Amino acid sequence: MTQPSQRPAAGDAASSAAAQTRAAAPAPGAPEVPVRARPGAEVHDARLAWLVGGSLLIAHAVLVLVANGYPLLAFPGVGMVVDAVWAAALLVLAFGVRRQGSVVARRPLGIVAMVTAAVIPLLSALLWSFLPAGPADPTAATMISTGAAVLSLGALIVTTVVIGRAGAVPPRVRWVPLIVLAVVAGAQVAVQVASVSTADNLVRPDLTAAYFGASMLGTLGVLLLGILAIVCAPREQPRPVAPTQVYPPAS
Repeated sequence: MTQPSQRPAAGDAASSAAAQTRAAAPAPGAPEVPVRARPGAEVHDARLAWLVGGSLLIAHAVLVLVANGYPLLAFPGVGMVVDAVWAAALLVLAFGVRRQGSVVARRPLGIVAMVTAAVIPLLSALLWSFLPAGPADPTAATMISTGAAVLSLGALIVTTVVIGRAGAVPPRVRWVPLIVLAVVAGAQVAVQVASVSTADNLVRPDLTAAYFGASMLGTLGVLLLGILAIVCAPREQPRPVAPTQVYPPAS
């Protein structure tokens, strides 16, 4: 044993270091404690998922507006790109980043619905690119297109309901996707009913304008949801600042 005024010998230092290593090392049979992610990292991942998903929704709406309003600016395969951007946006918002930021709280029903709504337009575009619908069988093409549209609409309805009930979206906007979907679907159904109820097969300017307005309404709805996703992205709460003493305490 050494005196306080003396330096420890080399053997004593080695023995102390070995003892500290043995004390810090876990026992052979002890279970390992998982390391949890920091809350700040979780919020950062959730915010990144919302920012990326919202930006992709905005990009999808802008591409649709450019392709419809300025046909000369459209490039070959723009429809495939639009569907791919739509699918990427829904998949990011469904799964999040590193399991954080899912708008459906990673509920299985919501995940399945969002994946279905994401891949149906892209698969339909791929199908028609390899198997174009010819005029010989227009009934089959109409049935396939209608079935894909109905399935996509059902998946979107389930998605918006799960978003409203999951609690992952702020309360003030959690039902906005369902409201937007109801308005857009209602407008498109009204246009379809009006077109079927007409007795003649002539091109009517009012129906053409109604078709354009219904499609434009859906694009603007997607644009609104993208903006809301960016504005309402999760933010890390500011840390409270410790109080500082300006004046010395009175003696």
